[in-house]
Amino acid sequence: MRLLTHNNNGELSLTEFLGENTPPYAILSHTWGSEEVTFADLSDGIGKEKAGYDKIEFCGERARCDGLQYFWVDSCCIDKASSNELTEAINSMFRWYSKAAKCYVYLSDVSCPSSEMDNITHALLWETAFRTSRWFTRGWTLQELIAPRSVEFFSREGSLLGNKESLEQQICETTRIPRMSWMEHRETTRGEDKAYSMLGILDISMSSIYGEGMENAFDRLLDKLENRSKKRQHNELFVVTQGVISSTKRLKTAHPHSPSVLSHSGTNDSNTKSCVVHSIDYTTKEALINMLHFDKIDERLTSLTAAQGSTCRWFLGKSEYISWHDAAQQSDHGGFLWIKGNPGTGKSTLMKLLFEEEKLYPKSHSSQITLSFFFLARGTIEEKSTIGLYRSLLHQLLERAPDLSDCLDWMTANGARGIKRSGWHEQALKQTLAKAIQKLKSRPLTIFADALDECDKSKAAGMVSFFEELCDIAKANQTCLKICFSSRHYPTITIQNGIEVTLENEGGHMEDIKQYVKAKLKIGKSKQAESLRSDILEKSSGIFLWVVLVIDIINSEYPDKSISIKKIRERLREIPPELNDLFEMILTRDGENLEQMQICLKFILFASRPLKPQELYFATQVGLDRSCSGRWDREDVELDNMKTFVKSSSKGLAEVIRNKAAEVQSSTNPLPQASESAHLLGFTLQYSRKLSLRACREELCRSYSNLTD
Repeated sequence: MRLLTHNNNGELSLTEFLGENTPPYAILSHTWGSEEVTFADLSDGIGKEKAGYDKIEFCGERARCDGLQYFWVDSCCIDKASSNELTEAINSMFRWYSKAAKCYVYLSDVSCPSSEMDNITHALLWETAFRTSRWFTRGWTLQELIAPRSVEFFSREGSLLGNKESLEQQICETTRIPRMSWMEHRETTRGEDKAYSMLGILDISMSSIYGEGMENAFDRLLDKLENRSKKRQHNELFVVTQGVISSTKRLKTAHPHSPSVLSHSGTNDSNTKSCVVHSIDYTTKEALINMLHFDKIDERLTSLTAAQGSTCRWFLGKSEYISWHDAAQQSDHGGFLWIKGNPGTGKSTLMKLLFEEEKLYPKSHSSQITLSFFFLARGTIEEKSTIGLYRSLLHQLLERAPDLSDCLDWMTANGARGIKRSGWHEQALKQTLAKAIQKLKSRPLTIFADALDECDKSKAAGMVSFFEELCDIAKANQTCLKICFSSRHYPTITIQNGIEVTLENEGGHMEDIKQYVKAKLKIGKSKQAESLRSDILEKSSGIFLWVVLVIDIINSEYPDKSISIKKIRERLREIPPELNDLFEMILTRDGENLEQMQICLKFILFASRPLKPQELYFATQVGLDRSCSGRWDREDVELDNMKTFVKSSSKGLAEVIRNKAAEVQSSTNPLPQASESAHLLGFTLQYSRKLSLRACREELCRSYSNLTD
């Protein structure tokens, strides 16, 4: 092994060491660029002008600061012109990294200059680049994380970002390790290196034959394992190989009972590299974890409009929120915070902000885990059921903390097969989640669950009771668990201990509405204008959505703000104060295409799943004209025309959302359930009895079958 050092003249020099005579040294982990300093360059005394020379100097300086005379950089310490030496180096790499006193990770694509920004903003800037760094996509990265006892990360300016303990959460979320799917998404300069980079991890030695191709390299690696009768390692590597070659299988579970990759001590004990047999093998666990996922698992969260400007941020300074956030005060509230409010007060927007703040800026612990679920009554069965909630939370938890996959070990093999055959059921989900909470140890967990009123009312009370049980489990295991719920003022559920906040009674909430009116209603600063804004605020009764709709009406009807304030005030008096009445006014104000609107909205409200724009378009056409064939002539009507039709025929109350499926949903959120919506649309239903719900279903089926012909 050759090591670098500085001679008496300050120049770099190489010294070769054999066996146990190797002195303590530092080692560099980096991504190769186009101008690396090679072994030949150093031998010839050249290379200082190359871009790669700077990181060699960085490594030497860091080693000196850590009291180390010698250091190692792969680009210039290995003579790659010698195939024998290259093979020896590849087979020795894991051992060399494991014996290093320090490992410095130099991230050339992460910048962290000295800054006068606040710490949170500054950290956010480099952390985003850190998570997307090219270093994480290398095939060699895994062993360079596992093997060394000490791994420190540095920006391209040489600023220390943290070590593998302090950055554990970011590393796990970025790499998805410890998981045997590691190599599936790694990149190496040579395809064969995908196999060669696993040699040290699997404690295998074999010659490097560049040009043999990736599949042949993996075949030889498999042969080595078979010859050593390492059947369990063979099975594990077979899955890895299939993932690399086909890239069709995504493993989502950690290696059962393996020690945490990030806390590996550098030992070469083969026991840490082989599979441990359990009643449920890791492929079964992988299948069970895959089954937790569903297509729209986070769609409600991502489709929610973020809080505008500084709105909602007042909540972060509320004494109740601060108390809930303080682990020392948990005995006072049991870890529960419940935000309640009338329809349209902006609860979901606030919950999205709280979740994102908690996730992006963990205030108490670097290993904090933050999960969320946003119920959606108009959504799929998973989006509006407690089973969907448990599946989503478990999936998120096991993604962020793969080592918790041991929470599945309570199952028998037959029980696991039953779930694989029939799907997850509620009791299995709850027991698995409880087991996962027990295994969290010192890692804090925060859960945000929005819109409890949009889930099955018969399940809501049991769900809240289960979360109380989880808090008791967490307390017994000295784990900090915090739960934040939001809902309307029903369902009426009593929790034994907790903090409750009523949104419409909060001064900060009313201030948000005031700022929104000021920003969106451009009518000047006269006394009359301020008086009109106050009237809008008072008439809103704290319903943010009412304000949004009314401001939109005023701005559309009075685009020229030179009109007198008196005229606008008269129009405001005509607008009903109740949200349902306001919707009725919006639907009927122009008196045009009312039958089309009635049919369109009934299909949206009573469909068992969200409709595609072409389904809604032709179902509505069939509802208007029973002789309509429902066949789609794409030259006559384009998809964009159908999307425009959705918005116009629903009077702006529905739109096509920008997701993969391009589905229709309400553009507002006060109409979560068909029963409530029917009350709002009662005036339309009483005039259109001829189109029954059965007819709706029949015409939807007819339209769909014609579209798929």
